[in-house]
Amino acid sequence: MDVTAELDEMRTGLAGCSLVAFTDLSSQLVLCSSAATKPVQEELNALSRAASLALDGAFAEGAAGIWSGGEESPAETAMLLTGAEARVFLRASGSPNEALVCVCAPDTELDAVVDLGRSTLDRIQAQN
Repeated sequence: MDVTAELDEMRTGLAGCSLVAFTDLSSQLVLCSSAATKPVQEELNALSRAASLALDGAFAEGAAGIWSGGEESPAETAMLLTGAEARVFLRASGSPNEALVCVCAPDTELDAVVDLGRSTLDRIQAQN
């Protein structure tokens, strides 16, 4: 299954999930996406920048002392939760510059998003 099909399967498999994007953190570019309605390029660019900020930037640096116990490992998961939506950012374990961004309804089961996102990333990486 190609990357687009993997993202489509993930998005349709999660109730309340409106968008899943596969992004390159180093270039801050969305490489592929699946959405209920086609997003404008600016929205995809903003999601990629947010993923970079959450997993590698100021958010990650500010929280590193809390979760890392002094280790210098990059963040693997980050979430931005509002009353309107939940954004989940997941770094690929085998490729630290690749990540998934999931945009879901605020009442979406976040454990399910993380679990399905991790397995989707694993399948995408296995294709490379």
